[in-house]
Amino acid sequence: MVRSLRRVVTLALAVFAMLGAAPAVHAQAPPVQATVDRTMVRINESFTLVLRAEGPVRGEPETAPLAAQFDILNSMSSRRIGIVNTRATEVNEWQYQLMPKSAGDFTIPPLRVGDRLTTQVSVRVLAPDPATTAAADIFMELVAEPDVVYAQSQILFTLRLYVGVSTGRATLTAPETTGVEAIVEKLGEDAAYKTTRGGRSFDVRERRYAVFPQQAGMLTIGPVTYEAMVIPDRGFSRVQRFRSDVLEVAVQPAVAPPAALETAAWLPAQQVTLTEQWSEPAGDLTVGIPQTRTIVVEAVGLLETQLPEVLLESQPGVRQYADRPELAREVTAEGLRSRRSVSYAVIAQAPGEVTLAGVQLPWWNVTAQRWEVAELPPREVRVVPGTDAAAALPTTAEPAAAAPIAATPRDGSYWPWVSGILGAAWLATLALWWRSGRRGARPLPAGAAPMAAPKPALRKILRDLASACAVSDPTGARAALLSYAEARFAPSPPRSLGALAALLPAPLAHEVLTLEAHIYGAAPGAWRGEGLEALLKDLESGAATPEPAPADPLLPLYR
Repeated sequence: MVRSLRRVVTLALAVFAMLGAAPAVHAQAPPVQATVDRTMVRINESFTLVLRAEGPVRGEPETAPLAAQFDILNSMSSRRIGIVNTRATEVNEWQYQLMPKSAGDFTIPPLRVGDRLTTQVSVRVLAPDPATTAAADIFMELVAEPDVVYAQSQILFTLRLYVGVSTGRATLTAPETTGVEAIVEKLGEDAAYKTTRGGRSFDVRERRYAVFPQQAGMLTIGPVTYEAMVIPDRGFSRVQRFRSDVLEVAVQPAVAPPAALETAAWLPAQQVTLTEQWSEPAGDLTVGIPQTRTIVVEAVGLLETQLPEVLLESQPGVRQYADRPELAREVTAEGLRSRRSVSYAVIAQAPGEVTLAGVQLPWWNVTAQRWEVAELPPREVRVVPGTDAAAALPTTAEPAAAAPIAATPRDGSYWPWVSGILGAAWLATLALWWRSGRRGARPLPAGAAPMAAPKPALRKILRDLASACAVSDPTGARAALLSYAEARFAPSPPRSLGALAALLPAPLAHEVLTLEAHIYGAAPGAWRGEGLEALLKDLESGAATPEPAPADPLLPLYR
């Protein structure tokens, strides 16, 4: 009876807690994202408004605010439910085909969707072009922008195909480029809408490309070929081929940087930004315990492969290991928006105050036509002692030393220290074993070497590590390494992989930090353990002389 009463009370408390937390969860619900397929249309052209809501919503969007400036020609909705990382996800989407009523610059206001609001989006509606006629059943228009183009900068090339008759089996080729060498990238899916030219209705298919000329000179874009089976209202159907005009673009050479930026690389873009995130944004660094620092370079009007590597200055007392960069791109109204993200394992070597140097990335602004600099300001951090890592270091360490081993004997090796500690630990273990008086235990044979007792345990640890590395099991490898740390660095072993890496020579420390980056999600892809196993095996067999890691804080995990 008492147990039943407790269960009822526990269930009631859980229900009240969920109800109390519901307003907080709702308050953090993200806004409904509103986008349009084209931000610039003519008064007689339709465009598509898309509303996308992540998470559950109640009701349908209130579209009454759209009626003042737009006619809703068509609408459709969809709902997707899935499982991501064992969590249920829901996405609701609404699409509206809108026709503007007048020309001008308009902002579609936030629309209410249940108890949430959409983001606002701007649209420019142009007046009809009186110079355009609709004499042909099928014709094409080409547009390129901006007016001033530089080598390796982006040209937005837009093709509009107007079809006023029924067609079938249609194909449309990519634009040809002649003159200077150029890279051509298609931007997203084609946009489809209707328009009126000369009192006649046309189906329009709009396709965009990003073109990157590689040298200065004259670049010719086009023609584009459209081939289709034309089905007229009267007469026989026939295959017809249509070719567009061409555009000629004068590509300007790279602009030399000013004297203050004489070593700057050529990086022509519309926008470049530098941002960083830390795994512990407001926390301090702890000696021997790594934190993840992620530096992100974003640019508008560049390929992701054009984004340069961010070079960090050497920092005394701090080591920063670079992971493999992650490259990404997305298509926007301005063309390509590219992203280069690099995560660094930051390990402090000594307690105190440390100033991480700022980062500067010069670039050429193709819109303003001037050199600019994207910057990350210097960062002041406080380094606190790490209990495990500090206890594992010899007490004669010099505080200003930048190497991961703070103090070493004259021959440059710390193994005499380790041997002394291990000898004392083994003698203590033998004494405890002798005094334990367990039934059936045999006394130590006469003449047996006291240091031989722990060897089977160490061999088993190495076998466990080899097994984990053979199947690329990072969790098993971590457990084996921590056991190895207990066996080798007793009586004060490091309790984390970062603290263990601070006591190992550079190549092996490199592999240990790589493993830690994979375990904590800082490194993408599958982990491979062959290098870790081989280096530790060589260290134990004496094939590699353990030396302190170099003081350079910019040793990349991948080259």
